Amino acid sequence: MKNQKEKKRGNRVSHGQHGQHDYSFNFWMGCHKLSEGCKNCYMFIAQKRRTIDPENVRLCTTTWKKPLKWQEEAERAGELRSVFACSYSDFFLPEADAWRNDAWALIRETPNLVWMLASKRTHLIAERLPADWGNGYKNVWLGTGAELKKYLSRLDDLRNIPCVLRWLDLAPMLEDLMPELAEHIDGFGWVIASGETGCNSVEPRPFDLQWARNVRDLCSSRGIPFYFSHTAGRERYPDRLLDEVEHNGIPPLTTRP
Repeated sequence: MKNQKEKKRGNRVSHGQHGQHDYSFNFWMGCHKLSEGCKNCYMFIAQKRRTIDPENVRLCTTTWKKPLKWQEEAERAGELRSVFACSYSDFFLPEADAWRNDAWALIRETPNLVWMLASKRTHLIAERLPADWGNGYKNVWLGTGAELKKYLSRLDDLRNIPCVLRWLDLAPMLEDLMPELAEHIDGFGWVIASGETGCNSVEPRPFDLQWARNVRDLCSSRGIPFYFSHTAGRERYPDRLLDEVEHNGIPPLTTRP
């Protein structure tokens, strides 16, 4: 695979987190640790540094006009652009129920933005979809994560939800997910994998590059774009190379099934 440091879309270069997304946006902030992968969550580390309670779920009241500006820019350019939502929370967190209808309304108002919504709480998604969801909003990709084999059932939950594209973020990988992952990956159109980052604060848990190689090879055999975010490291953004190659697989932005 060609060593590629930037992902170009038309005349635009994506500068999101490691190039995965054009923008990042939080409707609300605050979350609760759910499983082993949450132990060293960067949101908790960042919020505690600012003496903010990371479990205090609160609405972001000053930023909701930003996506409307991004929509205008993307529409004017005749492009689709990607938004990673709720990096500091979980879009389907029950504490956000009172605000979610407004979030869905903003998503409907921004058809040139492809919203990437991720949740470990896949069992809560179905009952929190909007009434007009149908076969899925054309500009929403749904994702989940599975740090250990015992959480691969999250993929099965998500497979039962109709959407344009399902994606899997294996961050951080805490064990080799093969061969079981192969039994759950059908219906997914993108896979991201990484070790744990210590955010310059904690020692990351062990990570074997062979775990990532196994996922890479599975994706190659299934024709699924594969993105390797980084190895494990104490720093915020550790090494991105896997066998001396950057793996920057990203599906083409689309609003069609």
